[in-house]
Amino acid sequence: MNRAEHLINPHLPVLSNSDSAPAVLHLMDEWRVTELALVQDGMFLGLISESSFLDLELFEGEIGTQAIDIKDVRVLPQAHVLDVLKNASANQTSVVPVVLENGMYVGSIPVENLIQRLSHLLGAASDGGIIVLQLGERDQSIQQVARIVEENGAKILSLSVAPTADNLIEMHVKVNVQDLNPILQSLARFGYVVSDQFQKDEFNHELKNRYDELMRYLNI
Repeated sequence: MNRAEHLINPHLPVLSNSDSAPAVLHLMDEWRVTELALVQDGMFLGLISESSFLDLELFEGEIGTQAIDIKDVRVLPQAHVLDVLKNASANQTSVVPVVLENGMYVGSIPVENLIQRLSHLLGAASDGGIIVLQLGERDQSIQQVARIVEENGAKILSLSVAPTADNLIEMHVKVNVQDLNPILQSLARFGYVVSDQFQKDEFNHELKNRYDELMRYLNI
């Protein structure tokens, strides 16, 4: 369930050259997206954005007769969910088309579906807390962190690492307990630097804030 082909919304409509600007804007508004795929005879022609039609709202002719900016945004069906996220972020689109190597259109992934899948992968829907560790590039030891967590009667639900601007490593550890104090104390004894932590009501409030900010950014 982690490939692009598994995230497609089969009901999301596509555009054709015979559509009019008002019809396109109506579809985008109805489906709460800012882009839709342009398809002809089953072949993917590109991704058309809402902004291309704002000046053509009163135009009743076919969009195929207009000079409209078309983006070549696509992923292969076997692309991993993280590659789909990278594509959506790089192009700032609300949908990501899935296209075969020969150009045949398969379907489109709404960012909303992508967020739901990532939420599942990261254990966001599960109760627990999050610990953020700041590590040197040579100091990261996933096995040791996992052992410390397990010795305190908890389990890791998800773990991710990312480089920081100051050449450090930031490790986000989601565990299945909300009281993080025993784990934090053990990490401190082993010399780990905890840069942030979210637990109980504090965690739920912070997660909601970040989700709301993401929804506002994506405008969906």
